[in-house]
This record gives sequence, structure tokens and C-alpha cells, in this order.
Amino acid sequence: MNRPRSRRALLASVAAVAVVTGGFKHISNATDTPPLESETVSPDWYECSSVTRPDPPAPTDDETLAPKQYPTPPSAIGPATTRNRSNDSPSLGDESITYVTEFERAYRQNEFLARYGATTRTFELRRTGYRTRVLGSSSNPAIMVAIRYNLRLGTQQSATDPRDQWGVHTVYYVDEHIVLRAQYNGVADELSFEPDPRTHGELVACFG
Repeated sequence: MNRPRSRRALLASVAAVAVVTGGFKHISNATDTPPLESETVSPDWYECSSVTRPDPPAPTDDETLAPKQYPTPPSAIGPATTRNRSNDSPSLGDESITYVTEFERAYRQNEFLARYGATTRTFELRRTGYRTRVLGSSSNPAIMVAIRYNLRLGTQQSATDPRDQWGVHTVYYVDEHIVLRAQYNGVADELSFEPDPRTHGELVACFG
């Protein structure tokens, strides 16, 4: 039996039909915003086939940076462990911070490789701050993690003078089903949970 289409896909189809038939003059972005039940995203809103993240091929040049594998989700937020812990468990925050940092490191390195290919030489990501916010309940846990970091990127042409990015700010939403990512455009003076990945993020991991 085929899996039912996600609510997001169905709404997108309705919006597309409305545009074609002239049913609406203006389509609001709200049609693509998931309803937040207990601050968490409904598991049927996204389809795993909609995951979007950099996934460059393995390099043929030994001097080129290699693609970085995306980390496995934190065990503290998995369904097998959440039934026997409270929502303020230290392991949830600690594991999620580590997971998000490593996921962002893989995302940015793979993004760099996808763009510059065999010319990539230097990649360094150093986290300088983080914040967490636990959502949902003990039976339906989720967490938002905001991190700030500095990034150093170098290609074959700039190996002796790598390019630095300071104060990069990304926010993740993680639950037992999905991971959403949103990036702040600009230098973040204060670490916040904006942009909210639940409403302004992209699906970067899905656990079926």
C-alpha cells in the first residue's frame, strides 16, 4: 500500500490548482506552514522524500576535502528512551547540542564541497555559543537548538589566505521523526531561536 501523501504536499497541490483555475488571487505562505500541536510539528506534515541537504560525491583528488557523513540522531530523543525520562533530562539537551553541531559541520562542509569541488582545501567550524529550548511532552519530545559559530573556508586558490565567516547563526528543530534547519542571514549579535525552523526551515533529515 502506498503511503498517504503528506498534509504539506496536499496543501501545495490545492494551492497549485487554485492558481491554475483562478480560484485565488493571492496564495499566502501560510498554506505551507505546519500547524504546531503542543509546539511540535505533526509527523505527517513532511515526507522523507522531501529531504534537502548537500550530498557531494566522493573526491578523486587526495588533496580535496572528503564529504562528511551526517550524524545519527541523539538517542535521548528516540521513541525507545522517551517513555522513561522526564522532559528536563540533561541528556536531551547535551546530546542534541552535540548532534546539531556535528550535523551543521557536515552540512556546511558538504555544501562547500558541492560548490567548489576538487579545489576545496580548508574547512574549520568552531562553535562559540548555543541555546536550547525543550518542546512537547515526555511522550512527544522535541527540542530547538540555536548555535553560533565561526567558519574558515579555503580553496586551492586561497589556501594561504582562507576566508573567515564570523558569528554564523543557525537554528534546528529536532524530534524523533524529522530535523529542520534555518539559517539567520547576517551576523547575529544575540543568539535567538529566529528564524524559527518549524515555520521557516528546510527538511534536512527524516527518520521514517
